[in-house]
Amino acid sequence: MSQQVLSAFPSSLPIHPPETGSTAMEREALVRRFGVNSTSNVLLEGPKKYFQSPRVEGFIAYQISASVAVIGGDPVCNPDEAARLIRDFLTSLRGRKVCAYQVSPEFLEAFRANGFSNIQIGKEAVFNLEKFSMAGGAMELVRAATNKARREGVIIFEHDPFAVGAEAVNAELHAISREWLKEKGSREMGFLLGGLSLDQRGGRRYFIARSGDGLGRIEGFIVCQPVYARAGFYLDVTRRRTDAVRGTMELLTTEIFRRLSAEGYKVASMGLAPLADLDDPCLAEYPRATSLMKYFFEHVGTVYDFKQLYRYKSKFHPHCWESRYLCFRPRLSPQLLYATLRVRDAFSLTGKLKGLRLISEFAGEESRKRFRSFQRWKEAVSFLAGMVSALLLLRP
Repeated sequence: MSQQVLSAFPSSLPIHPPETGSTAMEREALVRRFGVNSTSNVLLEGPKKYFQSPRVEGFIAYQISASVAVIGGDPVCNPDEAARLIRDFLTSLRGRKVCAYQVSPEFLEAFRANGFSNIQIGKEAVFNLEKFSMAGGAMELVRAATNKARREGVIIFEHDPFAVGAEAVNAELHAISREWLKEKGSREMGFLLGGLSLDQRGGRRYFIARSGDGLGRIEGFIVCQPVYARAGFYLDVTRRRTDAVRGTMELLTTEIFRRLSAEGYKVASMGLAPLADLDDPCLAEYPRATSLMKYFFEHVGTVYDFKQLYRYKSKFHPHCWESRYLCFRPRLSPQLLYATLRVRDAFSLTGKLKGLRLISEFAGEESRKRFRSFQRWKEAVSFLAGMVSALLLLRP
């Protein structure tokens, strides 16, 4: 079906070149008008390509990986025009394989109308700020953590990276971020996860937690991305010191919710919990892929532990877990999965194996023993087993 749909597209449609169809200012204006996905504002960051059609007001952000065009989230346009924008994008690609990562339910039909299939890949934690409360037994753990941080003198501030005298705070945020990334053995992910972007103006808001009754060091911070079309914010970049005061991130999160609610915002998102709570009926069409995703969720700990991430977000008791999808054409394959993982940069097989080899070869005996006492070798083996399973289960 997808090949028939593609062959029916006109080949002479005058499509704007992907990287010259709009300016950064124009794309930001479109996000302000149509940005309904929590990640819409993140599309303005990083090394992305942009497609724009002369027939539709909007754009598609994407990257090319492993010869696959990977679309980031939803098209930024009026939902009623999304199918046409996707159609024109496919025409410009002239048969290249395509997938779209982290699509919301509102845009599924637009992709299906263009020959895409879809599979659920996780759920996003969304909060109704008018209903969020710290009261009740369900919030006991969060309440205890925030009280602990307050007793330790942690106070939350909003930071303007462009304010006079902001350089010292900016430098401290960079230092914390480097420490956090080093601890994770990772780098800035990009694609649908933003970075610090302290030198870029935009709608981001920066909240920091200082100890010492607000006079001490920064313990952690959260960068929030605006979700214009939903009158809300997405808690995107979350970083803390390795020895941060316990309860710092819980206090930051709940204080952000409180302040946004007081300002009249309606929604907050803690973002996608990948591979969590997979329950969509579409999964029945892909039993092997579904089994593989569930295996990864339960057993594979990479840079980010999917199960731990889900549990952390769950303890705040989101008012809604919204499904997110991977849309693809012509079919689900190892190539599409690899391309998606590569642009998301959730983990790097080469980097992981290189890191394991360097530690094994150059660390002292005591360091090697301590390293083995952790579970990184186990994680690497699990990761490799999972990738081999993907190739076997999804091969043509």
